[in-house]
Amino acid sequence: MLQSLHIVNFVIIEDVSFELDRGVSIFTGETGAGKSVLVDALAVLTGRRASVEDIRRGTPFFQIEGVFSAESPEIRNRILEDCGFEPDEGTDIVLTRRLNSSGRGQCRINGTLCSVRQLEQMGQKLVRLHEQNDNERLLAAGFCRRMTDSYSEKGRRLSADYDSLYRQWRAMDEERRAFAAKRQENERRLDILKWETEEIRSADIRPGEDDEIEKKLDIAENREKIYKNTAAALRFLEDEDGGIERLSEAVRSLTQAARYDGALEALAEKVSSAVYLAQEASRDLAAYAESTEFSEEELNELQQRDEILNGMKKKYGPALSDVLAYFEKGTAEYERLHSMIYENEEAEKKWQALTESVMEKAGALNRERTQNGDSLCPRIGEILHRLGMPHARLQFRLVPAAVPVPGAAEETEFLFSANEGEPLRPMRRVASGGEMTRISLAMESLNAGLFSGETLVFDEIDTGISGEVAFRVAAQIRQISHTVQVLCITHLPQTAAIADCHYRLSKEIRGGRTMTEASRLEGKAHIEEIAQMISGKNFSENAFKSAEELCRSLKK
Repeated sequence: MLQSLHIVNFVIIEDVSFELDRGVSIFTGETGAGKSVLVDALAVLTGRRASVEDIRRGTPFFQIEGVFSAESPEIRNRILEDCGFEPDEGTDIVLTRRLNSSGRGQCRINGTLCSVRQLEQMGQKLVRLHEQNDNERLLAAGFCRRMTDSYSEKGRRLSADYDSLYRQWRAMDEERRAFAAKRQENERRLDILKWETEEIRSADIRPGEDDEIEKKLDIAENREKIYKNTAAALRFLEDEDGGIERLSEAVRSLTQAARYDGALEALAEKVSSAVYLAQEASRDLAAYAESTEFSEEELNELQQRDEILNGMKKKYGPALSDVLAYFEKGTAEYERLHSMIYENEEAEKKWQALTESVMEKAGALNRERTQNGDSLCPRIGEILHRLGMPHARLQFRLVPAAVPVPGAAEETEFLFSANEGEPLRPMRRVASGGEMTRISLAMESLNAGLFSGETLVFDEIDTGISGEVAFRVAAQIRQISHTVQVLCITHLPQTAAIADCHYRLSKEIRGGRTMTEASRLEGKAHIEEIAQMISGKNFSENAFKSAEELCRSLKK
């Protein structure tokens, strides 16, 4: 239930707080005093779109805060978890919404920042709003489905299961339709992929091959310079007066000198090692010269291969590794498209199985709806009889869909007749505003047990009725309040008389500005307000007594 509501700088409200009780909280006041602004503020707090135009003129922001209490800590924590919040040790759920004049807003749940969507999800679990334009909502196509679905636990479960499965089916359906629309484009893409991957495959590329080819070409194209310089090096080493011979003579000379000075033996060994290294280098140079001989044919082959690899890199590169990666990716895409176009049997089987599952779910849901509707309509009729419609009758009508559709049925509606002897016709065509008020109230009476932890808000649900009917409507609202907390804005004394908590809203002018004030009425003040609603501001003693009697009779 809603324990308190604090509104700051919202439309014509400057700063107003409400402390609320269980049962029925009534809000009265003259037209334009801000009663509907109160409902708008509660709607914004629970996720409705907000605008900077809602900020009271001349102020930098508006802020709305509501403190809700759940029936138990377990229920409170379950509500928090369902909306993606960790349970904590508190006892309340505090919603806060703030919007500044620049358009930047903040939403909080128990002090933690959240999105507007999360605030809306939480609000849907805490508050049920019935506003003045609700007849349009009640007559909308989806209302009948929601009413029959929520009538039983099985209906709510089947409805949620169907919606989840239908979303999967819809996604697959859109994918299939998109693919069918692009089949020609996909076939062209398939041809391109086939040509490209075959071109790369036929090139028979090895990783790093381009580097190897580049090195070989550098050698082959400069083979004359290489041969000239290696031949010169060999001559310098091996000629009669070359390096090897000169080093050998140096070894012999040092060896002779070492006979007289042993310190020269180490130097003789170093030069001797140089002789061996020079001889080894000479052999390697001779072997290298033999191994690097290229024929014109071999050179042509290297140049052709280099041209092929460069062509691949230009098309699919820039690096050879990119060419190979393109090949892998293109092959995978080709196989996927080919399977979708020409080998789609498995996908079609999945499609058919999912379609059958959706239709089975739809059948089960619609059977439960029909059963719920057949049970619901007589009960609504009984309540309508008590609300001054003795001949009212309702009947549930459902037309199943042959294919998966949102909501699982082609059409669902309530047929209605208010008068004896008149045929049942679609409620959306024949029910008047006053009749819809009572139908809405009857439906909420039956739903109250399903939403016992929520706060039910009626914004002038009693508009268009009076007299004995108004008395009965008030009594029905009073009965609902035994199960759920009810907040009710009204102009009727009958409805005001059922208040457990009564606020009067009034307009005050201060400093040339209009603002809403709220006063809690108790005891005599509560009775006086009802007497004014009966006979005007200058009410008589009889009006006061009538108000007392009205309160006693409705609060029995």
